[in-house]
Amino acid sequence: MPIDVTVIVPVHNTGRGVLEGLESLRSQTLPRSRFEVVYVDDGSTDETGELLDAELADEENFSVVHIENSGWPGRPRNIGMDRARGEFVLFMDDDDHLGVEALERMVAKAREDSADIVIGRMTGIGRKAPREIFQRPMSGGSLRRNRILLTTLTVHKLFRAEFLRSNGLRFAEGRVRLEDHMFMLHAYLRTEAVSVVHDYTCYYWVRHKNFGNISFKPPEPADYLGSVEKIIDIIEAEVEPGEFRDTLIAHWYRSKLLGRMQGPKYLNQPEESAHKLHTVARSLVERRIPERLDAKLNAFTRLRAAALRTGRHELVRGVAEFEVDLAHRTTVTGFRWEGTTLHVDVESTLVRKSDRRPLEFVREGESVYWDLPSELAEEPSVRAAAEISSPMKRLKLRTFARNRASGADVTVPTSFTRVEEPTGAGRFTVRLTGTAEIDVARGNLGSPLLGRWWFLTRVDLGGTSSDHKVGPLRAPDAEASRVPAFVKLSDDLSALVTPSYNGKGHLTVTVDPACQKLAALVRGSQRPVLANDNGSLRLHIPLALHTNDARITLPLRLLGTGESVEATGSVLTESAAVDSPRAVLAAEMPTIPSQGRWQVAMESGQQPVPLGITLSRNLGRWSVTVQQPPRLRRFAVRAYRALRRRAGRVARSVGLR
Repeated sequence: MPIDVTVIVPVHNTGRGVLEGLESLRSQTLPRSRFEVVYVDDGSTDETGELLDAELADEENFSVVHIENSGWPGRPRNIGMDRARGEFVLFMDDDDHLGVEALERMVAKAREDSADIVIGRMTGIGRKAPREIFQRPMSGGSLRRNRILLTTLTVHKLFRAEFLRSNGLRFAEGRVRLEDHMFMLHAYLRTEAVSVVHDYTCYYWVRHKNFGNISFKPPEPADYLGSVEKIIDIIEAEVEPGEFRDTLIAHWYRSKLLGRMQGPKYLNQPEESAHKLHTVARSLVERRIPERLDAKLNAFTRLRAAALRTGRHELVRGVAEFEVDLAHRTTVTGFRWEGTTLHVDVESTLVRKSDRRPLEFVREGESVYWDLPSELAEEPSVRAAAEISSPMKRLKLRTFARNRASGADVTVPTSFTRVEEPTGAGRFTVRLTGTAEIDVARGNLGSPLLGRWWFLTRVDLGGTSSDHKVGPLRAPDAEASRVPAFVKLSDDLSALVTPSYNGKGHLTVTVDPACQKLAALVRGSQRPVLANDNGSLRLHIPLALHTNDARITLPLRLLGTGESVEATGSVLTESAAVDSPRAVLAAEMPTIPSQGRWQVAMESGQQPVPLGITLSRNLGRWSVTVQQPPRLRRFAVRAYRALRRRAGRVARSVGLR
């Protein structure tokens, strides 16, 4: 049978860390007969090679190639391509792993779109992965039309094998920095058939702490910027002069040359290394980067470029120190439900990280400037580059939802208004008041936000951004409006949605179709009612939650000793008031033939989930009890014991004991 895809994995001294990626390949939904995996061991000196030989001795379509150490993944990848039998090739690193449907989905997308390159949705574990490119689908993409492709320049993608061969695409061999970028630049320039799998996490990009990829080590400035210059050579050789060529050169100028001088990255290196980087970078800029390209940079990178072009190392350091002090804080001010959407009101203020005081800006006439330290503002070119009038008008407040279990990272629609608050002559601060709209039915790229999600806000201004986890700061009256809801996600799926805070005070939203905490929402001021009505039972339990529909049907089951009985329940709205949400769990059940205790459970696909509601029948009479969840009981016990200890200390202090 033909091979659909060859997965090429260079390995070096990964040890048992290679097994996680191996297990993800063994677990693929694509049939084993339709893909192969080629591990290329780049002269490992630990047990990695022997471990793979033992693991794959009898593994169908898995093989290991052993080569002398080349010091970098380029040669192993080339050897893997030479051996590949698949219609497509996927490059994977030895410390990463795939989603179980990754190969099946990416191959299907490549065939559906006749794509040369398919980019599967990525998530970073211990590192940042691209986000924006996966917020919507893409088919027939090209670098000239879709500049967003420049945000993903690693080779962890699916390639049509014939596309690679016919274009002679190979990796630079030896210790070459940015070899992925060189390969991807050539590839992107040769196709107009790039597709994106945006709605499933295909690739988990991992930074492990117990073993290191050689590319994680701090690069020598001459080697690293030498590779940047090689990329400029490729662009000038393959792209005609003009706007597109300038855009490409400006990308690597911004991200890889000036990017080495970003705040923490620049300041955390030894002073000697920083000086060397400054010297090599300025030389490259003077020789290869025309000053007109500075206009293609974002506002903050222009500030960094202006400092570098002066030749004064202390100004480059000063810009980095100013950058690391930029931050924002977000306060939750309220909640409200509309249908399946939870609206979270927030207020964000730009601040200085060093003292948490609001960040000030300077206005001179119609122009707005960063409030630079005096040593930076006194340099005319740097002062001119600090002008941010246009970027201030495009300032953004964004919100992202993340789920650790699935690796999902999605954008939450956020509306906001910008408010300038004067602080003195020609000076002001900025406050952003907005609302994040968390649609639990469609917020995960059209699918429900199932599981537990946490959130962060991001403020973007002129090419610099700061993140803040939502929740640590809350307005005093915000809690009154934070209520759970019972939400109908689709015709056949409903869920209990609970906004809460984790141990660090960060906002989380849990979307639970099993409704395991429904019993915790029984209104304490009203007792459940169970009535025997002409041979059938009617259950009426008041709940403190909202619903997004007048009636949501629940499939229920009564669980007794060795037997069960089907029942039908509904969650009904009684009141939609924010300060006192009320609903009721109502159920009609057939007469139960036997005595004893019966648990009310909800059907959930695999097995019924008890709701903590127990019906008891003794001597023909029925009663109902609601059991607190174990966490609530433990909390109550701890609170009771704490009160007793406190009472004892008070008694001792006044001499009663």
